[in-house]
Amino acid sequence: VRGNALASPATGTAPPPMKIEEVKSTTRAQRVASHSHVKGLGLNEDGSAAEVAAGLVGQEKAREACGVAVELIRSKKMAGRAL
Repeated sequence: VRGNALASPATGTAPPPMKIEEVKSTTRAQRVASHSHVKGLGLNEDGSAAEVAAGLVGQEKAREACGVAVELIRSKKMAGRAL
């Protein structure tokens, strides 16, 4: 191979140098684990869900259902993998 490998075959001259710019990342520098603020299901002692508790708002029936599943897992009557 003779001459400049990057040379244009028509003119025999090298192409103009490329301009490279740094691109800033749009992601946050530090990620927080999802739901790290949740410390429980916000259930009362009887298993009913409080309207606002443990960082959770609403979804009372779903939290009560999760509470039943947690109790079954703790009492070894259901495997956690079943979920």
